[in-house]
Amino acid sequence: MIQQLKLKFEGSALRAAIEMHTNYEKWDVEDLTSEELVDLYQRFFPRKTATQIAIEMQNKNQLKELRSIVLKEASAIGLLEPDEWARFNAFMLKNSPLKKPLNAYKLGEFDELIKQFKSMRAKYEKRAKVHGTKEWYHKNKLPMPSIN
Repeated sequence: MIQQLKLKFEGSALRAAIEMHTNYEKWDVEDLTSEELVDLYQRFFPRKTATQIAIEMQNKNQLKELRSIVLKEASAIGLLEPDEWARFNAFMLKNSPLKKPLNAYKLGEFDELIKQFKSMRAKYEKRAKVHGTKEWYHKNKLPMPSIN
């Protein structure tokens, strides 16, 4: 705890915090009793409440669900292949609405991205019905014919 307090504050700031916490009776972190040290530490490094932890877990699960939607759509249109992320990552950096990787998207930023992927999926499904298109070959898992 002492190390974390020293890392967070420079000497004079830590001394001032200790003086105010102990009503100017002590000024060095080494002189504090274990109770005083715990109280001071709790003041600057508060524990998360159960509500905060639950909200963080809910946000994390929501992020996973949104990322899953994007990855499912990318897999369906052939942009993401198993064990081959390079093409997908390049697409995200170049063509996604915010031009950043998928893991950098925040909760409020997914609407445009999901809309883009749903649109791409609809266009893919439409083109996959046309015999001989790249999408048709991909959907039917057939190799592309030679250009020669």
